Amino acid sequence: MRLKGLFLLGVLLLSLLPAVNASNTAYGVLSIKGAGKVTIDGVGTFTAPVALVLPAGNYTVRVKGDVELEARVFVNHSKLVEVEFRKGNPGELVEGNLTILGVKVIYDRWKNYPVYNSTPSLGVGRGCGGSWSPFYYTDRPLPMTLEDVGDTIAKLTINNTITPCYLMSGIQDINGKLEYIFYTIVGPFGTSGIALKNTSFLAPLSSVEVVSDVEYVGGYLYNVSAASMTTPFTVILPVIPRDVYNVTGTSTDGDVIRIEHIPRIDTYNLSVGVNHTLVTAAIRLKPEKKYKISYSLKRARDLVRVTEEKVELHRITVRTDPEGASLVISGTVLVRGTSPGTFYLPPGSYTVTAFLNDSGAVESFSVPEREGINLTLKPLPATLVLNVTPENASVAIDGEQVKNTSVTLSPGEHQVLVSANGYVAENFSVLLTPNESRTIKVALKRLPVLVVDTEPAGARVSVTNQTCASPCRLTLTPGHYVVTASLEGYENASAGVYLKAGENVSVTLTLEKIKQGRTTSSVPAITPTSPTSSDQSSSSASPLDTDKGVELKLLVLALVVGITLILLRRRWRK
Repeated sequence: MRLKGLFLLGVLLLSLLPAVNASNTAYGVLSIKGAGKVTIDGVGTFTAPVALVLPAGNYTVRVKGDVELEARVFVNHSKLVEVEFRKGNPGELVEGNLTILGVKVIYDRWKNYPVYNSTPSLGVGRGCGGSWSPFYYTDRPLPMTLEDVGDTIAKLTINNTITPCYLMSGIQDINGKLEYIFYTIVGPFGTSGIALKNTSFLAPLSSVEVVSDVEYVGGYLYNVSAASMTTPFTVILPVIPRDVYNVTGTSTDGDVIRIEHIPRIDTYNLSVGVNHTLVTAAIRLKPEKKYKISYSLKRARDLVRVTEEKVELHRITVRTDPEGASLVISGTVLVRGTSPGTFYLPPGSYTVTAFLNDSGAVESFSVPEREGINLTLKPLPATLVLNVTPENASVAIDGEQVKNTSVTLSPGEHQVLVSANGYVAENFSVLLTPNESRTIKVALKRLPVLVVDTEPAGARVSVTNQTCASPCRLTLTPGHYVVTASLEGYENASAGVYLKAGENVSVTLTLEKIKQGRTTSSVPAITPTSPTSSDQSSSSASPLDTDKGVELKLLVLALVVGITLILLRRRWRK
């Protein structure tokens, strides 16, 4: 058995239930290896390796780092689920000529991302009027939907914005010719809206070509996918780098539309998946750019590995005099509860510690040899000695400051906080048994320093709520950050960085001058009016005939809604 010989930590949920109730609950073991600190939603934060005896059910395990790792698993009755995390580098997983703010790998037991035989052949019409998107809707972060505008081309449209269509040889391409302007209305059943002949602001578009080392896998934008998003594919995205207010436009019928606010959106979560693994990159784009991004799913599958095997769990009951004592059982797993308590443990050697009101008791036992333990608590204190670096660090035990690093404590668990200016604080728990004397060394690490340079110099650098003028240094707590540099007359530049305790990390950002084109990212631009008659002859959908396309879409939308309602009614009747 994989658990044999390991001294792991864990928690038993619901362990304070009486034996008659505990027997009605199914338990399994969740073992986590290979990472530092891990967080299990609804359970707690632990230092791996760690093993937990848990009620059967779904659990999510998270690890922070240069690459965020997550495992969504199901712990079944009398099963050992082992999750192994491995450290990864963002550059090993995702590469591209765009700004990558962060990378995340998720293993999901309940998802099975498919691999197709080829890219799809959708038969989507050429031009601007052939797209369709009834089931690609999401309202996070904004109401928006994906449209299939080609066999391997998807386009994102956002509710209550002005969306352009550019064509090159009849195919939607951001470098093509402007063919129509559309006030977009997005809902769960598709896209519709109003054709415009002019507008005070036109949402800039950029495109991202997506490839993967595993061919023909699905792509996802905020966990929503379109049929055309099978690698390799291209997705066209609105890129609005700042909030825009009081937008007006004139329809082809002469009606005036007004939009009070178009929110900023220049950052997207773009993913690809295979089997149970999904790789997500948070990307930040600039307007009117063509990008390419490449994913390594083969490497991603190595970072989170999940296996399952059968495990024997044996019932043991612990009683104390007096009752109501806190219980900690350590060994192959560590479980917590209150006496009297019933626990389910895999075979192995254990030590149970009980403590209540400055009294305690301790006893060793083996499973499955023992089925019951009775303990009598006695007032036997313990001693804790802390060797702390730096010497001027302050120490708090159970929330109270202590002047001496050698203290006498009651048996049981105690929370220790060691902190000092300019250092990362250490917060940990220690379990003391009756009459025990324990010495612990604590060496604090300095806060990480972020050094930022920009080209040109003198840019305003923003990191969370801190700002400085480049070149500059910022002292921060460990974690993931987005660094943004801005300078008048230049496009903003950003980068993602993960800071660890004791590290100095340097980031250099290059700002590009704002180019005056059909739109700019600094001020709303006046968009050209509808194409001339010579332009229309080369397009399958111009502003002059867009109204017919809208009517057709609305008709098809109504048809889809009607069919859906009929099918739902039949299903309800069954």
